[in-house]
Amino acid sequence: MFLNKIKKIFRQVGVKMTLWHLGLLIISSCFLFLVFYFLYSQSLEDKDHQVLEAKFNEYHAIYRLGGVTALTEYVHSPEYPFKNINDFFIRIETNDQNTSFFHTQGQAAVFNLKEIEHGLYNLADKEKSREQWFYIKTKRSDDDLEVLSIKMPNGEHLQVGKAVDDRDDLLERFERTFAEVLLCALILGGIGGILLSNRILRPVRRLINTLNNINKGDEKARVPLSGNEDELQELSILFNQMLDRINISNQAMRQTLDTVAHELRTPLTSIRGLAEVNLQKKIIGDKDARVVMENCVEGIDEILSEFKMMTDITEVESGLQNLKKEEVSLQTICQDIIDLYEIVAEQKEIQIILDPSSQIDQFKVFVDRKKIRQALANLIDNAIKYSPEHTQIHLSYYKHNQQAVIRVCDQGIGINQEEIPHIWKRLYRGENSRSEKGIGLGLSLVKSIVEAHNGSVGVEMVEGGGSCFIIKLPS
Repeated sequence: MFLNKIKKIFRQVGVKMTLWHLGLLIISSCFLFLVFYFLYSQSLEDKDHQVLEAKFNEYHAIYRLGGVTALTEYVHSPEYPFKNINDFFIRIETNDQNTSFFHTQGQAAVFNLKEIEHGLYNLADKEKSREQWFYIKTKRSDDDLEVLSIKMPNGEHLQVGKAVDDRDDLLERFERTFAEVLLCALILGGIGGILLSNRILRPVRRLINTLNNINKGDEKARVPLSGNEDELQELSILFNQMLDRINISNQAMRQTLDTVAHELRTPLTSIRGLAEVNLQKKIIGDKDARVVMENCVEGIDEILSEFKMMTDITEVESGLQNLKKEEVSLQTICQDIIDLYEIVAEQKEIQIILDPSSQIDQFKVFVDRKKIRQALANLIDNAIKYSPEHTQIHLSYYKHNQQAVIRVCDQGIGINQEEIPHIWKRLYRGENSRSEKGIGLGLSLVKSIVEAHNGSVGVEMVEGGGSCFIIKLPS
């Protein structure tokens, strides 16, 4: 249940718009971060290179004039210009890759001569080119080194190195700042996205509420106009105009149907009344004439019944007839239907059976008792009508997946597989059912009543003959 609620939330258009907005924000921010990170790190690296090159030029000039002795005196003299520059070293490498001079400035413990020599030996070619840049990874990642090595005329290499921990600190600070800014942007973007999507989708929600009110039977419901002269305002206006036209058409059709029903019902009722009076007075002596009169009464009753059924279908489908829902026991409804049709079934020696397992699983549903009884009555009536003698009709109900399921199974003539999609249409009669009276409204009424309760109805073929109609209602 909880997962279904979560899925329902993420299916909302507003949530999708917000997530898309945040996704684009993250992608664009990460792209900009990578670009700026690359440019910023490159600028820091270039700055370190400039410092190392300046130091190298200074040391190289002194070394060329006085050798190692002059270089040693220079770095220890009071006039040494780089005393305030921390964490770098000077090294002279001989032709046999040994160290002939090594001086550190700043935190001497940072630099490990053996580690530096090992790193330079692994990175350098045996015959070094005149100028090379090295990046040496140390055991402590915060103390990695950037080294400039240039070969001097005597074959030795003068190397100047610098710890890049300050550069790494700046880059880490940049990353941390970006993460904090991105988090704030996501929070503000999420809140802004929700507010913006709610504002944009407000007219759509008004449209949905209007449709829900119309489905509940409020034909006068219209979409409130926001006053903004935009596309959604125009959509609301056009939708209201469409509802007005549909309402006018429905009223015209309803008036036409009422007029036709009234005009036909009145003379038919009059004729039926005259026929009944004559039959009761027994003024008709001819037996054949009496049979004709009785058939006339029966035919008129059937026509009036079909008129009432057609009116019921129209009212249910249009939502004009409000359902009077109440908690009802399915066992009570099923037993009422059995009691109602028991005598009719006995005339054809058909037995209506309520499955014992259904009586054990007693529960209530929130439905219009009268309408559900009417739907079940149509199914039982059809089952009796199209079942041969000495057969059984099984009525059962149970609960499955939060739904009440009612099954009406018979051993009748069945339905052709290709006809199943059409049996719910008005006035449709299957090939096997044309031998019986009727105009094909019963199943259409059943479908209308069940769907008005937000349920569904279907049919399955029974092996060996017959059919099984299945009604599913919210429990």
